[in-house]
Amino acid sequence: MNWINTFEIICYLLTVLLLGDIAKQRNRVELRLFLAATLAGFILEILAVRATDIYHYSNDYFLSIGAPPNQFPVFGGLMWGALAVCGFRIARKFSGSSFEISLFTGWLVVSMDLLLDVAAIRLNGGFWIWDGRILSWDVNHHVFMSVIWVNFLGYLFETPAVVYLTLRLNKLAEKSRLMAILTVLGAGLGAVITVGVGSSLSLLLNKISDEWFAVVAFLVLWTAILGKLVAQIARHWHTLTLRGNRDFVLVVFWAVIYGYCLAALWALGVFHTNIAYGLLAVFVALATLLMSFVSTNAYAESD
Repeated sequence: MNWINTFEIICYLLTVLLLGDIAKQRNRVELRLFLAATLAGFILEILAVRATDIYHYSNDYFLSIGAPPNQFPVFGGLMWGALAVCGFRIARKFSGSSFEISLFTGWLVVSMDLLLDVAAIRLNGGFWIWDGRILSWDVNHHVFMSVIWVNFLGYLFETPAVVYLTLRLNKLAEKSRLMAILTVLGAGLGAVITVGVGSSLSLLLNKISDEWFAVVAFLVLWTAILGKLVAQIARHWHTLTLRGNRDFVLVVFWAVIYGYCLAALWALGVFHTNIAYGLLAVFVALATLLMSFVSTNAYAESD
């Protein structure tokens, strides 16, 4: 089996595992977050492949929506939801603020994407293909190893937006089933609008600045959020323990995702050609796994 279909099956299995755990815990907030992020993921990806002509997906997926060249793999939309929930589970350990939880979740998702996207565009001809762009290992203000910086910046728009809206609408969603449905739609569509506005503005500023805007904006935001996360962990260090109740599903989810990413990057020879990137990959993988293991009693329910 090739890399594409292996990852596709892994993602379906992880999604089923996560949804089973959400159902077992009867966690309505996480269910609404999963549905809202999945909705946003499907809409954004379908719009992107149909309206932008920036990239197109491989024909090798088992399950896709649409006809070539505008097809989109089903697992992709589901993983937007799964990543949002699993990032959220980690982020809420280190803050009680909806805003900070949203930013931390975005950081966790986009940090994983820094590994996955670099591998994905190179395996088996590419999970997807950036139209008109030649593959290279160059890192400059135009691309990060052939992935455009606006792609990463978009995750820092979408994920925090859907998490923040889901949390802020939580009390309203608890009033009735209809309101719960409306809040899912609101959070999902709100994230789509946020990404649309943010990405459009980024592309405009990129054009004006010879594509410097996206890389500077991403690096500033990524570094600032990391600094805030580290500060929060240091501030509440005494509340953290590795001996508490372990979230088995969370640990398995991130271990499998990062295991796949690191194995793919190793197979591509990235660790030999770019040592600095290899160290970054190991750092974000280990940091995410460690945060998955950690338990804390510092915060109750998010506001």
